[in-house]
Amino acid sequence: MDRDEALELLRSQHAFPGPYRFRAVVRAGESAGVVTAVSAATEQVTDVEEAPSRKGTYVSLRVTARVRTAEEVLDVYEVLGRLEQVITTI
Repeated sequence: MDRDEALELLRSQHAFPGPYRFRAVVRAGESAGVVTAVSAATEQVTDVEEAPSRKGTYVSLRVTARVRTAEEVLDVYEVLGRLEQVITTI
């Protein structure tokens, strides 16, 4: 899916400005960098949820933040994709 298609899908599924939940899988103990990155790129982080994997090696991280535009959502995911501690984004 290219960027224009992703933007169209985001706009059809979410109201902007408004809350958006970013999801990522990170190495255990390395969630803070992801929260910091989301916080720096958005208006405000409003909620953080963590769920450890069965063996505790990884953490499913959900960071809800107030975003202004669909473009901002894609920009945040681009930043998260470059972080070493992020295994994958969802």
